[in-house]
This record gives sequence, structure tokens and C-alpha cells, in this order.
Amino acid sequence: MPQIRSGGPRPRKSLGQHFLRDTGVLADIAAAVRVPPGGIILEIGAGTGQLTEFLLERGVPVVAIELEGRLLAHLRDRFGDNPLLTLVQADARDVDPGDLVGGRPFAVAGNLPYFAANPIIRHFLEAEAKPTEMVVMVQREVGRELAAPPGQMSLLAISVQVYAEAEHLFDVRPEAFDPPPAVVSSVVRLTLRPRPLVAPERNAAFFELVARTFRNPRKQIHNALGQGVWLPKGGAEEALAAAGIDPMRRAETLTIPEWLALLDATDSIRARA
Repeated sequence: MPQIRSGGPRPRKSLGQHFLRDTGVLADIAAAVRVPPGGIILEIGAGTGQLTEFLLERGVPVVAIELEGRLLAHLRDRFGDNPLLTLVQADARDVDPGDLVGGRPFAVAGNLPYFAANPIIRHFLEAEAKPTEMVVMVQREVGRELAAPPGQMSLLAISVQVYAEAEHLFDVRPEAFDPPPAVVSSVVRLTLRPRPLVAPERNAAFFELVARTFRNPRKQIHNALGQGVWLPKGGAEEALAAAGIDPMRRAETLTIPEWLALLDATDSIRARA
């Protein structure tokens, strides 16, 4: 039986709040965070401080972000003036991590709200001050999508794996939360690459190509590309041949290097048109 820890403000249904209470799961998340040497932990959505407490037991500084005022007040009462803890009221979707970490390397941890998980993850991956890794809890279907292998890649998977290697760590059952959500959750680790797979100057063109082609994900790639991206007549077939991609494949089967090769090919064809 899981050990459930209660106490603190009640979750608000109107905000989609589900507070993680299972101490075993909390301990596992905290233990999974690999803090860089001389670094800190940036916690997203501290809530009632259940995970915060386990993170502080690591003995490294924790900067905890919480948006809701009543929860922030509870956190101040709960932890007092703990010298390892800094509390920040902010929205993780638009906060600048560099303003919070003071130039120190950092890892991210958090139980992300389901409705905001994707924009939060993308925001931190694309920030100028990037974490070394993110250990976050998301809806299980999202977690599987983030860590999808080649052959099952979605637009979301590509947008994350350009920046990080994604790994599914473990699932979390609904009864670990108060109140229990209607879905199973997953904890995933995103380990930031030394450099993104797509150069910054090509980022916009790359994601435009991928997004437009994924508008018709179930079509064969020659049809999806031809319908989603402007190319001269016969350009889709020519681009796929130049990139060495079988035109009968589907978008979800392409690897990131193949998308880059396709971008080169489409750019070359457009330049001649």
C-alpha cells in the first residue's frame, strides 16, 4: 500500500490541480534528479511542498516556482527561512530561468499540470539558460509521445528530441494523487543535448517543414509533403529522392536527420524555382 501524506491547502478543481501525496513516488522523483556539480534544482509547481521537502533532503539549493498565492503562503509557513530554499511566484510558461538560477547550472523537477505541460517543457528547452536535465511528471500518453522511438515520432516528439534525449522512468497510478486524476501519469527524464540537432538559424524553417507535413500524418510522405509545403510540380518526389527517403513512408517514420536532409532538398528546389 502506498504511504499517503496529507495536509496543506486543498487542490482546486477549477485549476485542474492534483497534488502528489504518495511518499514513495515523491522520493523516487527526487532521487531521479541528477544535480550538476555545483548546481541547483529548479522545481516547477511546488504546490503544497511535498516534493520540495524531498528535494531539500538532497542537500542542494532549491528554487521553487509556484504561481498560486495561497500555495505560496503555505510554502512560506511550512519551510520558514530554510537557507536552501528560494520561493518564486511566477508562471513557468514564461519565466526566464536565467533570472532565477544566478548563472549556476541547474536541473528541473516537477509535477507538471496536464494542461500546461507541453508549453512548459518547450519553454525550458528553448530558453537561453537551459537545464542540464528535466525530470517531470506528465500524462502517460504525453510521456510516451515524448520518448517515442524512430518510427513513432510525432510533431511533439520531434520538437522535444531536437533538444534532448527523452527517457521514460516510471508510471504513477491515479491513487497517488489527491484527488485522483482520471488518467495514469508518467515520470520522464529529458537530458539536454550539448547542442540542439538543428542549428538555431535553421530552427524556424525546420519546424515549419515538419509542422506543415504533419498536417496529413497518415498520408504517405510524398502526398503529405506535396499538400503541406509549396513546391513546384514534381518537387515533392524530387526532394524525397534527393534526401534518400522512400516516398511511400509516413511522416512519423522519419528521423530528425532525415527531416534535415529533406529541408536541404526542399530549400534547394525552391531556390531554383
